[in-house]
Amino acid sequence: MGIIFIILGILIDQLVKVIIRVNISVGDHISVIKGFFNIAHVENTGAAWGGFSGFTVILIIVSLIILGYFIYLYKNIDFKKKIVFSISLVLVIGGTIGNLIDRLFFRSVTDFLDFNIFGYDFPVFNIADILLVVGFFLFLVDMIFISDNDTKAKENKEVITETKEEFKEETIEENNDVEVSNDEMSDDCEGTDRDSSIWFRKWKIR
Repeated sequence: MGIIFIILGILIDQLVKVIIRVNISVGDHISVIKGFFNIAHVENTGAAWGGFSGFTVILIIVSLIILGYFIYLYKNIDFKKKIVFSISLVLVIGGTIGNLIDRLFFRSVTDFLDFNIFGYDFPVFNIADILLVVGFFLFLVDMIFISDNDTKAKENKEVITETKEEFKEETIEENNDVEVSNDEMSDDCEGTDRDSSIWFRKWKIR
């Protein structure tokens, strides 16, 4: 299921980028909500906010490292027990591959979502960027708040289990000691009865 979502995210990202490249010239934009939201066509040769512009090779290497790390983590994916962790992996992998395809084939990333928020012209971004940001956010949330609590719960469970095992062993030892004591008492009683019986027979003979 994770692979299906990854492929779906990549296909949507790439399909929209193709539509933008075909219908809008680089540098042009279409106003959707005047003064707030435009659909533009920007070819970004750098990273977020236009940083590292022109360092395409370095950005490709960094993307491959990130992709390799999250693919390695993918072996632990579990949508039933680790839903936040699993969703974060799917989003980060899909977003990384989406922008990596652009850099490998076009030497730049196609951005098209242009917002102006309270007078601030927010950097133009794309669907792959959204997947990456949300994915990294969920990954941090899982690391800080969820996985840490799960680890503590697991440790507490192990301590409780060990305590129960120790208590069980002590109880078994005490029961064994009691059984041994009972056996000794039985032997003593049998010995006393035997001695009493011998004494009684001797007295009767006399």
